[in-house]
Amino acid sequence: MMLMSLLLVLSLERLITKTPNWHIEKYAGQYRAFLQDKGLMQFQESEGGNEKASTATFYFFLLLPAALLGVVEYWVLGAFLTFIEQSIVLFVCIGCPVLRATYKNFLNAAERGDLQACSMYTDQLGHCASQVDSDGTAGAEGKSFGQHLTWLNYQHYAAVMLWFIAFGAPGALFYSLSRSSTEALCEANHPLKDAAGRLMFALDYIPVRVTAFGMLMMGHFSRALPEWLKYALKFDVSAYDVLTQISSQAEMLTPEEQQLQTENASVEPKVLVKLAKRNVIFLLVITSALTLVGSLA
Repeated sequence: MMLMSLLLVLSLERLITKTPNWHIEKYAGQYRAFLQDKGLMQFQESEGGNEKASTATFYFFLLLPAALLGVVEYWVLGAFLTFIEQSIVLFVCIGCPVLRATYKNFLNAAERGDLQACSMYTDQLGHCASQVDSDGTAGAEGKSFGQHLTWLNYQHYAAVMLWFIAFGAPGALFYSLSRSSTEALCEANHPLKDAAGRLMFALDYIPVRVTAFGMLMMGHFSRALPEWLKYALKFDVSAYDVLTQISSQAEMLTPEEQQLQTENASVEPKVLVKLAKRNVIFLLVITSALTLVGSLA
């Protein structure tokens, strides 16, 4: 069932242009607004331990929708209705139409040599939660765009797929809601942004290493494997750094591409996007194998 849902949703996501009603960001924003209106996302730091209580409450309300969905699946829905429901939830959680449109605009700007527009579209991707820095040069902007795009592709595709494979629709919903809330709180400089960041570090720890392993399998294995082994058990390196460092080793630009990159900022993003797409296929192949041997339903 999970494999069928993945294949169906990925096919539809490629063929259909999503409206905001079919993306998690709309509902995550409404949910956060509801919690704030009810005073359930307040943060007070004092000697009485309110900081820990507020953090625990925040985590509880992020988990609550997924837990309720799991209860509905177990107690209310049958096998067929669960398949329909989990396919709909996965379709809502996966992908990001806004980022896809920004990527296309960046490519168009890069093709016509408009470096100022490239810089603008790089900023539009959003850098808050991943803390990407740039020195302001055209080369750095292009490189930053490619690396950040690899990270966003992971967050909106590979990570959602892995959480769906592990925990079904509730897992995909929990990860997507946590990711959206972390970015929103970071941009708003909310006091809970650090708590959200710690949660995302935990949620990304295993999936990002699985995704990075897929990239080295689909890219230059011998060059990227030492980098993957170096970060495999490190707890003091962000998921963003792990993924971008390994992906850059798995798919390095050729000398010809490096020369083109100085003239056209779209070269590196295109190369890394191709690697990310191959990685999604790799994850589907592994899911198919696990389904055949009976490890997945």
